[in-house]
Amino acid sequence: MIPEKVLYTDGHEVTVTDSFFKVRKSLYQLKGITKHGIFIIHPERITPILVLTLGVLMIALGFFHLVPRATIPDFTIQAKVMTGNAAALGLGIVLFALGAFWLAFMKDRYAVRIATAEGEKNVVVSRKREYINQILDALNHAFMDLVSPERQTRRGR
Repeated sequence: MIPEKVLYTDGHEVTVTDSFFKVRKSLYQLKGITKHGIFIIHPERITPILVLTLGVLMIALGFFHLVPRATIPDFTIQAKVMTGNAAALGLGIVLFALGAFWLAFMKDRYAVRIATAEGEKNVVVSRKREYINQILDALNHAFMDLVSPERQTRRGR
């Protein structure tokens, strides 16, 4: 029996050989993988956009003095009188900044997606595209080796 040729390993949880693809405790035979590729997972941006929009609305309410005194009575913070409009403006600035930072730090994630008889699944997910590309390159080489004529002759097929 010919030993497996390791094409890629990250030293922890991913190993690609000339006949299988191992991720953590799952083992996928290359013959059972019908399709593989990169899949980009975009983060859900609706919540930070809503927070940002609410912040803009609160800033507008406070800036144009649209908060009636009956709605939010004046109150005192550390010997300073705060009106409802000033509170709306301050809260709007905080919400706007929170939404902007949230959006700024949202990153796409990348996955190695494979299709087998069981269906499609993302087997490796990372924020680092280069890491995913290294795994895909190894898988591409493994599939090329799998169908190459010299390998089929060597294995006696």
